[in-house]
Amino acid sequence: MQILEPFEGKTVLDLFSGVGTLGIEALSRGADKVTFVEKDFRAVQYLKKNLLTICSSEQFSIIKMDVHRYLKRNRDQFDIIIADPPYSQVDFQALLDDVKPMLNSNGIFCMEMRKTKIEGKEFRIKLYGRTQVVFWESGS
Repeated sequence: MQILEPFEGKTVLDLFSGVGTLGIEALSRGADKVTFVEKDFRAVQYLKKNLLTICSSEQFSIIKMDVHRYLKRNRDQFDIIIADPPYSQVDFQALLDDVKPMLNSNGIFCMEMRKTKIEGKEFRIKLYGRTQVVFWESGS
C-alpha cells in the first residue's frame, strides 16, 4: 500500500473488498473516503462491524453487489481503485478497461493477482512470490 501513497484527500474504490483489509488500510493512511464493493453477505457483515469500530460512517460506503454489475452502473470518480479478486477468475485487462472511466486524472488502478505475464511499459509490477501487484496510472 505504501507504493500508492499519499492517501490524504483521496477517494478510494475497493473492489472485491472481502472484509476490507485494503480499503481499511487506505483509511488508516488518510484517505477521505473509501467505497467498498463486495457481494458476499458474511464478508459485508464483518466489514461493516470492523469499519464502525475504527471510523465514522461518513468516511465509507459499502455496496453489497457483484463487482461487474456495480461497474456497469457506477458514475462516481475515484483517485485510487484497488482490486483483489479471486485469483484466475477476473481478467486484468478487462477489469482495467471497466475501471478506466472511473479514474480521476492521474488516478491509479492497482490489482493483486496470480503471477502472470502482463505486456506493456505503462504497467508497474511488483512481485511477491507467486503473486504480483500491477499498477496503472491514468493520464492527466
